[in-house]
Amino acid sequence: MITVYYKSGTAQWKYELEDAEHDYIIKNVLEDSPDLTEMFDDSLEILRDISAMDEDEMDEEDEIDQTIAVSFIWHYFNHLAEGDDRIEGDVVLIEEEDGSGVTVMPASAIDDGE
Repeated sequence: MITVYYKSGTAQWKYELEDAEHDYIIKNVLEDSPDLTEMFDDSLEILRDISAMDEDEMDEEDEIDQTIAVSFIWHYFNHLAEGDDRIEGDVVLIEEEDGSGVTVMPASAIDDGE
C-alpha cells in the first residue's frame, strides 16, 4: 500500500493506493514517455485543485486525475528523485500558506516527531 498525505490550509487528506494499482498506473504513465518535470508540476496542480473541492463536487474524471497524480508523486519521490530529495515510503505534501510552493517530507518524519 502506498500513501500520500496532503495538507493545504485547513484541507487535508490521506490517499491510499494498493501496490498493484500503483504499479499498473505507473507502468502505463511511463510507457507514454512523459516529460517528468511537466508531469510532476501537473500532478501537484491537480492535487491543489482537488483539495479545494468539496467531496461531492468531484466527478469520476477528477477521481481518476487524483489517483494518477498521487501515484506519480509517490513514484517520483521514491524512484526518480535524487540525493536528499529521495524519500523511502509514504510521502507528505504541505502546501505553503502563501501558495508559493509545497513542502515535501517522508511520512516517517512525522511519525518520528520531526
